[in-house]
Amino acid sequence: MLDVQVDEFTLVLQSTTKPSHVEGWESIAINIINEFVTLSELETVLGNLKETTYSLPQGYSIGFVCDNAPYYLAIAYHPDFIQMGICIKFSAHAWMQYRKSYESLYTSTMQLHQFVNNVNKSSLYTSRLSRIDIAIDFINEKLNVNTIYNQLSKKNQIVKTAAGRKNNSVLSAITKDNITSTFYLGSKAKNIKALLRVYDKKKEQVETMGVRYDEAIHYDDWVRFEAVYKGPYAHDLSDRIQDITNDTELKDLLVSALTDRYQFYYSKSQKLTTYTKKMLDLLKQRSFMFSSPSPRTNLLEQSQKHILNGSGLFPYLFKVWRIWGDEGLKKCMNFLYDEFENYEPNDDVIAWLNKYTVLYQMQGCPFK
Repeated sequence: MLDVQVDEFTLVLQSTTKPSHVEGWESIAINIINEFVTLSELETVLGNLKETTYSLPQGYSIGFVCDNAPYYLAIAYHPDFIQMGICIKFSAHAWMQYRKSYESLYTSTMQLHQFVNNVNKSSLYTSRLSRIDIAIDFINEKLNVNTIYNQLSKKNQIVKTAAGRKNNSVLSAITKDNITSTFYLGSKAKNIKALLRVYDKKKEQVETMGVRYDEAIHYDDWVRFEAVYKGPYAHDLSDRIQDITNDTELKDLLVSALTDRYQFYYSKSQKLTTYTKKMLDLLKQRSFMFSSPSPRTNLLEQSQKHILNGSGLFPYLFKVWRIWGDEGLKKCMNFLYDEFENYEPNDDVIAWLNKYTVLYQMQGCPFK
């Protein structure tokens, strides 16, 4: 199974009216932000925004984030630099949560072209992407990151653009115990316009108890090709997205954008690899549905997993049971319950509950 997604993106809004003095910029910026929040229904979908001067996109000094959210979404501006505009940054988790909540509220799908169309219904600003991450997932396709990396490093495979030119991007990797789980084509430097990251998505989600952990554990393998486009490349895609009218057109644009710069070939035969052919075959699918997002918060499950497997609690209970039997185990459990009633949570625990309670109540109990 192959799946195509917009992973994360950054949108920049520019005022259609320029103030004569920088002193007038801040009020214009606030009006633009209010308009954007209204058109995107951001607070209806994700909850209240709070003003902050911390954890904002680089270069921006004042902004808003979702209150007590476990994901990163920021709206920011700089009061002294009009040309920087308003920066809207959606992390992958924030975009998934927005889509999930929107679809739940309105029983209607939400993809990037629909989002852009909604927020562009304003005369106060224009918008364009400054960054977009495009992901093509190979799920249960028997693809292996380490094998692909070895083939590339040994020059048995090469990468070309759609025009047939060799892509000479620098190859680098994250390798542990001689196994590569992530490799990059291109530099990760700040001003680079394009980068491809290929990685073991299942490994990442399982090891970090990520927001798609529940999916990952059911897959045999899950490899992600993720292209990051910035600057003029993102601007070009932004112009195209504004003309898109349906999911199939968006899928074609995303696949074309990734394969325009990254097509993998066998060096000797100069034929496309099987997995690149499968990417290009996506362009032939005239009916297409994006998978529905299902982000979950797994911090509580991670603590639960630690208690069950790594904390020593069960070995302790087993020892009590072997020494004093069922009656002793019951007395031990009653003792622990009494001690729990005397427990006083610290500030970190209270802050955690304030941040995650609503999300966990929506997800339901993890005790399965």
